[in-house]
Amino acid sequence: MSNNSINIIFFGNTNFSNPALVECNNHFNLKAVVTNASKKMGRGQKILDTPVMQLAKENDFNTIEGDDLKDKKLIKQLKNLKPDFFVVVAYRILPKELLEIPKYGSINIHSSLLPKYRGAAPIQHAILNQDKCTGISTFLIEPKVDTGKILEQEKVKIELNDNFGSLSEKLSKVGARLIKSSVLKCLDNNLDLTIQDESKVTFAPKIKKEDLIIDWSKEADTILARIKAFCPKPGAYTTLKNKRLKIFEAQVLNDEINQKVGCIYNVEKDFFDIKCSKGSLRVTKVQMEGKKAMNCRDFIVGYQNLKSNILV
Repeated sequence: MSNNSINIIFFGNTNFSNPALVECNNHFNLKAVVTNASKKMGRGQKILDTPVMQLAKENDFNTIEGDDLKDKKLIKQLKNLKPDFFVVVAYRILPKELLEIPKYGSINIHSSLLPKYRGAAPIQHAILNQDKCTGISTFLIEPKVDTGKILEQEKVKIELNDNFGSLSEKLSKVGARLIKSSVLKCLDNNLDLTIQDESKVTFAPKIKKEDLIIDWSKEADTILARIKAFCPKPGAYTTLKNKRLKIFEAQVLNDEINQKVGCIYNVEKDFFDIKCSKGSLRVTKVQMEGKKAMNCRDFIVGYQNLKSNILV
C-alpha cells in the first residue's frame, strides 16, 4: 500500500492539533477533518472557528462538524469515506461506535511519556511537578482512555524558561513528526507493540478553577511552576484589593527577607517582589482584572501605592 492511498480521517480542535493535521495531509490521503462546530464566543458573541477548522478552511479540506459523536448521520458519513485510520489529536473521547469504523484502528498523539500522565492535562501537570523532561506518545486507541499499545515515544526536555505555551508548541511539532512512522508501523504485520506498564501509571486530570489560585504560603519554586503551567492561559492568579491579578512572568529570588508571606515588599521600575514561605518572586508581567496583560513597567505606572500590599 502506497502512502497516498492510505485514507485518514483527522480529529482535532486546538492549535496543538494543527502540525499533525498538516503532516497527515502531506503524507496520506486526507479524507476529512472532524472538529467542533463553530460557536459564539466572548463579549461580542462573534462566531469563532476552532484552530483546526480555521486551518481546514484555509486549505479547502473536507470538514465535518462533530457535535454529537454518536449521531447516526455522522457515523454513516464517516463509514462512507472508508478510512484506514483515524488520527486523533487534542480532541474528545471517541465512542465505541466510531472506533469500530477505521480498517486498521485509531491513533492518538498524547503529550506525555505514557503511562505517565494519562488524562486531559499532561503538559500542565509536568510543569506543576517541576519535571525535567516530558515527551510525546503515539498509541492505538482503546475504549479505556490513554491505555492503548504504544507505537512511538520521544523525550522532550523541559527548559527553565518553558511555560505551557512554549512546551505545547515544542510537543506538537514532535507529535507531528511521529505521525507518519506511527501510521506505517500499524501496517507492519510482524510488529510487536509496547504494552503500557500499569504499575507505572500516573494521572493528569483536567485543570479545575481552584488549581489556578496562587498560594503564597508555598515555596517560591512551587509558585513559579504554577505560574508557568497556566501561561499564557488561563493564567494563575492572586487577589490584590479584591481584584484578580494574573501573573504570567516571574523569577525566583533565593532570599530570606523578613516580611509577611504574600507581601509586596519591593517595587522598582520594571518589577515588584513578593514574599513566599521560602524565597520570593520577582514579577515582571501581569494582568489586572478587567485589563489587558502588560509588563510591570506599565502596570506599576498605572497602579499607585503597590508596596506593602498583601496578596491573598
